[in-house]
Amino acid sequence: MKLKPIFFLLAVTLAGSVQAVDLIDAWRAAQAYDANFSAAKSAQIAGQEKAIQGRSLLLPQVGLGANLNHARIDSSPGNPTPTNPQVDKSGQTYGFSVRLTQPIYRQDAFVAADQLSKQTELADLQFRVAEQNLILRVAQSYFDVLTAQENVVLSAAQRESVAQQLAQAKRSFDVGSANINDVNAAQARYDGIIATEIIAANELDIRQNAFRLLTNLNSDQLATAANNIEATLPVPNDLNEWQARTETGSFELLAQRLNLDIVAKNIQLYRLQDTPTLDLVASYGQNFDSNGLARNGGTDRLGTGVIGLQFSVPLYTGGRRSSQLRESLANRDQQMDRVEATRRDALQTNKQAFLGVSAGAAQIRALQQALVSSKSLLDSTKLGHEVGVSTMLDVLDANQRYYETRFRLVVAKYNYIFSTLQLAASTGVLNEQVLQHANQWFVATR
Repeated sequence: MKLKPIFFLLAVTLAGSVQAVDLIDAWRAAQAYDANFSAAKSAQIAGQEKAIQGRSLLLPQVGLGANLNHARIDSSPGNPTPTNPQVDKSGQTYGFSVRLTQPIYRQDAFVAADQLSKQTELADLQFRVAEQNLILRVAQSYFDVLTAQENVVLSAAQRESVAQQLAQAKRSFDVGSANINDVNAAQARYDGIIATEIIAANELDIRQNAFRLLTNLNSDQLATAANNIEATLPVPNDLNEWQARTETGSFELLAQRLNLDIVAKNIQLYRLQDTPTLDLVASYGQNFDSNGLARNGGTDRLGTGVIGLQFSVPLYTGGRRSSQLRESLANRDQQMDRVEATRRDALQTNKQAFLGVSAGAAQIRALQQALVSSKSLLDSTKLGHEVGVSTMLDVLDANQRYYETRFRLVVAKYNYIFSTLQLAASTGVLNEQVLQHANQWFVATR
């Protein structure tokens, strides 16, 4: 019964009515709700059985058999005698047998057991990949919602600001202190912002729905990035070091390399198909002939016990083994190419994340300063318009520049945080502890 995830979701939902949902809340909710992650967990559990199946190849195999038959004997000798009479009788025969087989020399069994053990390791790696991917998916969806929310808020604020400028332009035109161009410029800018606001609201609805599908949480009260994020450079600030960590730590790359080992085991298996095998075989059975078939009435019993060695050498398989060997060699070459392709992708992703953190830190600092400058420019331009040295278009442009800078700063913060998570994932160290560290940059909003 899956009661714990249900109770967890109820708890998070109830808590959401009291406090904001943060990254950790979203991640834990997605763990319990996301179907893809649940499937990955089931696949990992199934993969644990592979190692057990491998060990069973080296252990004794015991089987029990039983039989029950109806038989008739009809014998007509050419010259019947008292010692060789005519016989016509029928009855039941039944029996049972137990057989034990213990592999003694089976090279293919050892290879197959090792292959199955590696498949268990692969299942664990694939789950770690799914776990990291879920963290990134949750973070991306979370940031998408916050970015869309900020866009709606800033669009509304910009609309209010331009509406004030439009009203002022109309008043000035009515008293003759401004021309119709100022009114038209403000009206055109206002109409454009209305259209932008509609698009922003629609985008927010789409992003919120995607977040709900992933976590089953309401996204109306998400914790937002603090204003004073201290964006730092990667530690160490050395791309070569991060690339080396990716070579040894990327779960995607490690999984592909392990899969190469598994595929290569098939080559060994097919090459060993023509090697001899030796098993210890022991069996014991009893057979019974019922009253109708027994020689002297009653029930006859025959017990048989056997123990010995069974030796086998495959001689010819119709070309199947040779074909399977060629197939496995081609599959190995294919997997080697996949390993190299995954390696290149992993290094590229690592480089992009490293540069995203490095450039993001610098961009945040630059935009923080640009926001101060654009606010000063807006204030001075408004003052200049009041004294007649700036036009209404100048005010509108300064106003738009200010709100665009605010939005770019918000986007830069979320891109920077996401890049830090991507950098951790590319080296195989992204987990809840890393997410918890990123979560410290967020504050609840009421």
